[in-house]
Amino acid sequence: MTDRELVLSALKESELFAGADISSCTGRMIKAFKRGEEISEVQNGFDCVGVILSGSASVSSEGGGTVSISRAGTEFGICNIFVSESMPTILKARVQTKVLFIPKDEFAALLAADSSLMYRYVKLCNEKMVYLAKKLRLFSVTGSLARLAVWLEMNAKEKEARIVSKDELARQLCISRASLFRAIARLEAQGIITTSGERIIISNNEALEAVIGNN
Repeated sequence: MTDRELVLSALKESELFAGADISSCTGRMIKAFKRGEEISEVQNGFDCVGVILSGSASVSSEGGGTVSISRAGTEFGICNIFVSESMPTILKARVQTKVLFIPKDEFAALLAADSSLMYRYVKLCNEKMVYLAKKLRLFSVTGSLARLAVWLEMNAKEKEARIVSKDELARQLCISRASLFRAIARLEAQGIITTSGERIIISNNEALEAVIGNN
């Protein structure tokens, strides 16, 4: 795909930018990052909003724990548009990755000119605040079994959660690989979940909630 096609495809997938006209953003730029390379919000001296065009990136805390995975159409750098403080997260390319950058002052001008974009922006920021609150809940839970149960409750859609790999999930939960495998085996033995490749299917919601409630 050409860069133009990548931009059109990613913006169409973006929860924030879908339908937005970014042609007025003359400072927009596209950059490619190698696997393992850090993706900074600061480009050419400008603080920017970014959109993953192709590839994927891991989002981790400054302490090193993986928070999430960003793929094509995912935005980043949007929560600190109107403050000068940097976000305490690190974005790194997991594979060869292309990113669209828009200077934050130009993005702020877009918000002022497009009420629909502003609504989506506020909604997305609210969703991120709820997500962070859930993350705080997750890491307040002790024990790998209960932590896995809370993660499943947070991430399952229509009783199914998808993972990149069990190793990656263990990193997200800040538990050892062995602890995760034991927790999965226990939930499977109790008939609460079944697994198939990258899919974890919740078979018994009530029993899952009981695991969380007993923590």
